[in-house]
Amino acid sequence: AGITDFSNYLLYNFDDHPDDLYKRLKINVRLCDELGVSIYSFPMKYHPIKKTDDMDQDYSHNRDYIGKHWNRKYIRAIQSILNSTKGKIGRGRSYFNKAFGSSLSEFHKLLDMPETMIIYRFFFDWLGQEEGHNAARKILGSEDICCWSTSSWWEAYEKCRASLTVQDWKKVLNYIHKNKFSEDYPIKNKEAEKLLDFYTKNKKNMVETESDFMKLKEEYDKNPIIKNRMHGHKSSRDEDSF
Repeated sequence: AGITDFSNYLLYNFDDHPDDLYKRLKINVRLCDELGVSIYSFPMKYHPIKKTDDMDQDYSHNRDYIGKHWNRKYIRAIQSILNSTKGKIGRGRSYFNKAFGSSLSEFHKLLDMPETMIIYRFFFDWLGQEEGHNAARKILGSEDICCWSTSSWWEAYEKCRASLTVQDWKKVLNYIHKNKFSEDYPIKNKEAEKLLDFYTKNKKNMVETESDFMKLKEEYDKNPIIKNRMHGHKSSRDEDSF
């Protein structure tokens, strides 16, 4: 019929699994390429409006409902991604891959990633690169802060998983998935403490206007050449990223 622009809503946090949301979003990306159309998707979190027999409480007056396959960290991760994409997912495979990952394994990685790293993804990626190291030495006189980059978090994540028993790793994941972070960590382990520091310290530092993080973020933000390259601006039909 000649209609080439569409939008749709994708429910999540109902009876679905997080993987289902990823797969449905990817269908839209594939259809955009196959049909030569633009589809804007708006993921919408399910929230009950009345109590049913299977619920432990009445959620109609709060926003605390968590679907059986979801947890608070996953919900917050999706909200953080949508915060960066202005609530919608547009056409563009590279845009989708950066926002949600190019595979389910990358998507799972994003779900566990600290909130600040999702919202300021490109900055934390840049922090771990040579330009980020150079900027840190120039502005702060040291590159120590670069140990808080995205790549450093993932290295700490993998080292922690490898160093723990299955039972202790579950304790760490349960702590992350509750999304209520304090420095009262669930186990005493060097690798676990190093990993969990990313969740307790980065967020605080990113909201303190005089922090070293914000000084470097200002340097990153004012350099359009760096931002354009990191954000991967492509065709005019791709959405701007993060």
